[in-house]
Amino acid sequence: MAEASREKVIIRTSMIGIAANILLAAFKAVVGLLSNSIAIVLDAVNNTSDALSSIITVIGTKLAGRPADKDHPYGHGRYEHISAAVIAVIILYAGIASLVESIKNIIHPETPDYSAMTFVVVSVAIALKIGLGLYFRRTGKRVESDALSNSGTDALQDAVISTSTLLAAIIFMIWGLSLEAYLGVIISGFIIKAGIEMIRETISKLLGERADKELADAVRETVCQTEGVLGAYDLVLNSYGPGRWLASVHITVPDTWNASKIDVVSRDIMQRVAEKNHVFITAVGIYSHNTGDDEIAKIRTRVAEITGSEEYVLQMHGFFCDTEKKEMRFDIVIDFAANDKEQLIESISQKVRELYPEYTVRIQPDADFTD
Repeated sequence: MAEASREKVIIRTSMIGIAANILLAAFKAVVGLLSNSIAIVLDAVNNTSDALSSIITVIGTKLAGRPADKDHPYGHGRYEHISAAVIAVIILYAGIASLVESIKNIIHPETPDYSAMTFVVVSVAIALKIGLGLYFRRTGKRVESDALSNSGTDALQDAVISTSTLLAAIIFMIWGLSLEAYLGVIISGFIIKAGIEMIRETISKLLGERADKELADAVRETVCQTEGVLGAYDLVLNSYGPGRWLASVHITVPDTWNASKIDVVSRDIMQRVAEKNHVFITAVGIYSHNTGDDEIAKIRTRVAEITGSEEYVLQMHGFFCDTEKKEMRFDIVIDFAANDKEQLIESISQKVRELYPEYTVRIQPDADFTD
């Protein structure tokens, strides 16, 4: 989806949420005060916070859409993650505030006075919140907006709250038992839990998460489809907001290629990956592959067997053997679970030197950035 179109969708969806939540908050506040229902009043406050969340989503989306500048050459896309974090904090605060008010109502109970209007307003609120929640989550997923998805989750939780309030009202009308405050404590716990999970998820994205395996595989596939490229390795994908990826990659090419050929292929890779995968390759590194030497092919196979036997070595690549200088070099991808990477590298180096003592062995460790 084009960036301008995506921004319009997010803003339009948020504006619908703002209008619906303000309307609901007004009706619930009036009904809650008239019926002396703490649950309905808290529900009205919650709707007000939902409207605020949608306003924050609009602001975050507009800020994220600002073009790159000298101070922020990678753009402002991460503003969307920040707005999602703010919404998560609002949800957490709403949960804590609801818990406090519910406990107060348990200590100092007040008898509610429900009317037919109460049931009508709450029933309409439930239907509207379910519709809004599903719409927000579906749209958020489609346009990759965490802020919209969080708002959708919050709306569905509101529907659960309103349903619980309605059930409490029915129980009071039939049996005279006032369960609102106790129900409020339980519901508040779920809201607090959801807020904490949203905050944790957003912080994780701001820190920089592992790229999606499907995206990484798709980028490597596009790179390897380039004529003459023998492999794609060391793919590093950095996210600067939803749908904004910068990457670097190493390719293996025949040792017979000259700089002119490599330049043409590198530019072709950058263009094709941008068009097909919407990822901008900022750098293409080169691994040279020995050609026309069966003996080196045997050495490569034997070294691959040695590295493959190590528990924490995920991959070996970039192998090149210089028979004149008697130098052997290759990279290994090491699992994050490895406790002593230096010892692992030394162990592999020693095993290779025992087989080929005439060679100098140079091993470059790589981090496990993508699957």
